[in-house]
Amino acid sequence: MVLESEKIVVVGDAPTCTGFRLAGINDVFPLEGKEAAAKIDELLSLPDVGIIIMNEKILGQLDSKLKKRIDKIAKPVVIGVPDKSGPMEQVDSLKNLVKKALGFELIK
Repeated sequence: MVLESEKIVVVGDAPTCTGFRLAGINDVFPLEGKEAAAKIDELLSLPDVGIIIMNEKILGQLDSKLKKRIDKIAKPVVIGVPDKSGPMEQVDSLKNLVKKALGFELIK
């Protein structure tokens, strides 16, 4: 559950960031490659970030050290979303991400 004081942050390509900005999310970072990885590394350490949304492509390009860090933490929840090229198959489902964050399933 994201508390009112926790932010939803988006890191991705320009079209993805624009879409989330239009949906009302203010903390968007149109970055790719190493710049996106550096921003994600920074965001993982901030106590007021509850959810990080990023393009699946960026998530797939992160180095193994950062991927392991994401896998080990429960908060913030990191969610990969498809970009304009379509979905990738290796990303966890939202149900699994919520289970990881909360420690139990909301819906069985």
